[in-house]
This record gives sequence, structure tokens and C-alpha cells, in this order.
Amino acid sequence: MIGGLIKTNRIAALAGAGVIAGALSVSPAQAADLGGDCCADLEERVATLEATTARKGNRKVSLTISGWVNSAVMIWDDGVDTDAYALSDNGATLGSRVTFAGDAKINHDWSAGYNITIEVQSADPFLGDFLSGSGNLGASQANDDGSNNFSVLYSYMWIKSERYGELALGKQSQATDNISIVDLSGTLFSGNNVLFRGNSFATTNSLWAFAVGCSGIGTDCHGEPSNVLKYTTPTFSGFTLSASWGEDDFYDVAVKYAGEFGDFKVGAAGGYSVWNGGDKLRTTGLAAPSESELLEFGASIMHTPTGIFVSGTYSNHKSDNANVEVLDNDAWYIKAGIKQRWNSLGATAIYGEYARYADGFDASGFGLDAADQSAVDRYGVGVHQWIDAAAMQVYFNWTHLEVDGSNGTFVDGEELDTFTLGGVIFF
Repeated sequence: MIGGLIKTNRIAALAGAGVIAGALSVSPAQAADLGGDCCADLEERVATLEATTARKGNRKVSLTISGWVNSAVMIWDDGVDTDAYALSDNGATLGSRVTFAGDAKINHDWSAGYNITIEVQSADPFLGDFLSGSGNLGASQANDDGSNNFSVLYSYMWIKSERYGELALGKQSQATDNISIVDLSGTLFSGNNVLFRGNSFATTNSLWAFAVGCSGIGTDCHGEPSNVLKYTTPTFSGFTLSASWGEDDFYDVAVKYAGEFGDFKVGAAGGYSVWNGGDKLRTTGLAAPSESELLEFGASIMHTPTGIFVSGTYSNHKSDNANVEVLDNDAWYIKAGIKQRWNSLGATAIYGEYARYADGFDASGFGLDAADQSAVDRYGVGVHQWIDAAAMQVYFNWTHLEVDGSNGTFVDGEELDTFTLGGVIFF
């Protein structure tokens, strides 16, 4: 209906302009002789133009194109060598992407829509490919490009009721995907608890990805977008519940909260997910485990007047193989800093971060041994600048990884430093 109104209005406007122009150059009698054929001809021309012009959806379902481009320069030092790379998508979990989304109103309460998101990758997202050395999550000492490809991150449809909630089906984030990443500072592009940047780098004997890749952070073990059916409730007093099921065989539940108490903003979330067999468990690096469980929590608080903020996460990841526990590891992450508008460009955030990935590796390169007390410590600092006029953010981050305790493969004290200067622009 809207498209028809637009067409009618354009025809009326153009016809009106033609009549005025004709009145200035011909007599009233000649103007009156135009008859009805002029409008039919004009509508045909408008139809031709519309047929050759990209539309924002059809007359019932909208189309919105959005996304971001995330690029960076990274300097790395593995204790043996140092180099600098220009990265097309920062090798991070928030790589460049484009989203095609839209919706349609069914009635006063119900609506339906869709989401297709294409991600630009410089790396293969599956940790299992590290075993063969055929892929990585980003640049490494031996490869400054990664695998350079496109992937379908999301492709799903949904139906929603303001009273009853939303049901979505297709490839999408499960209820617990990134559930522990709660950060009111908005500095996720420069630093978050999911450590991808730099973990494709090798130490003396193996890759950092094995040390931190599945240490309860969720996104690379249980949080990879998958084909699931997901239900999300409406928001009640700041709380939202969700659950999903799918693949072969996955299920999870999650809860989120957002609210304000005086001068403080608060956000929190938690979730529990289970994989029962299936090919997805290869991402843990385990030899055909029968079950994998992930429990994770995240919270963030910000004092609005000062901009002081603290965010943190905790997670525990367990896997069984034929009812024998082969994995029980914990991960902690905390980030604290201040966000204020100190210049005319936009807000600036300065922060420090720390994480510990405990029992994250064993001598075989597979799985994570609960009896193995080795760990990886992570330290970092960052500066994040918003440029409001250009819908842009620029950032600098230093990250240091260090092995705490030998386990037969990693050696106590092995280190990796990365320095990243990057930016993201939204469209």
C-alpha cells in the first residue's frame, strides 16, 4: 500500500508540473486537449523506472542493509621474532560483515521478519582445523592473510508477538551464544573475553589456540551460530529468558537482565548449554566426546556521572567421553576503566583487562586434562575513541599471554605480545 501511495504521489506531482508548464506555453484550449492518455503514458514510464531500480523490500516486507567494516594493524612479538601485519578484518570475533534484514506487520500484536548476515573472514572458524594446520582464526607468524573467505553467519526467519515473545528458526545465535559478554562500556571491538586475536600464533611446540580456545568462553565451543529453533520471552522487569534446541543434538537456556539503580547502569546474563554427541563437538579438540557442557555468567556495571565501569565473566566447560570426564576447566575475565567525553569527536574509554584460562591444555594437544594445573594468564590495556560524525570507532589494544606452569608441551613462562591499532565504521 505504501509503495502504491508513493507511486500515486509521484505521478500526481509530475502530472501537476506538466500541467503548469503547459499552461505557460500553450493556450487553455490546447492544455485542455491533453486528455487521459498523458497519465497512462506517465505511469508506464514510472513503472519502467521502478523495474530498473533497487527497492528497499517489497510492498509488504522491508529490506534494511547494515553492517560494519573492521580493520587493523597488528604488531606481534613471540619472544623469538617480531613483525607487523595489516589485517582486513582484525582477525577478531567481530570481523567485518553485512546484514540484510527486514520485517512486516501482521496485525497490532504480531510481526514477522528475517535476517541474513554475511561475514568476511580471514580465518576458518573451526578450532578442529588447527589439528591439521590447514586453517586459523587469524594471522599467524607464517600467514599474514588467513584463509580470506565469506561465510553465512546468520540465515533465519522469525515471528514475534509483543505479548508472547519471539520464535526464530534457522542458522542463528543460540540462546547462550556470547551470553557472558556483557559490557556497558561499548569497547567490545578493542577487547572482550573471547580471545581470537593472536591465538593462531605458535609457541615453541604448539598453538595458543589450544591453550585458550575452549576455556569456557563459549563462542568457539558452544556459541558458534547453528541451525536451531529459539524462543525468547518478552522483557519482564528487565529480565528476558530464552531457550534453543537444534543440530545433533544441542539445547540451552539463558537469562538476561538490564536495569538502572540511581546513577548506576547494570547488565547481567547467564546460560547453560549442552552438546550430546554430533559433529560440533570436534571444535573442542576432543576425540569423539559423548557430551559437552558449558556454564557461563557475565555482568557489567557503570557509574553514569563518572563513566567508571567494571565488567567480568566466569565460565566452566566440561566434557565426558564414554562417561569418563576428560575436561573440566575454568576461565575468568575482568575489564575495568573509565568512559568520558573528553573531546569533540565523541566519547573516549580507557581500560585494563585480565583473564585466566585454567587447565586449558594437555600434552597430547587434545582435550583439557582436569588434573593438569597449567594455565594461561592474559593482561591488556586499551584506548577506545568514538567518532560520532562518521559512525566510526578507533582503538588501540595491547595483549600479553603467558603460560603459568609446564604441561609437557607449553613451557612455563612462554609469552606472546600483540599490539593492535584498528578501526570500525558502521553503515
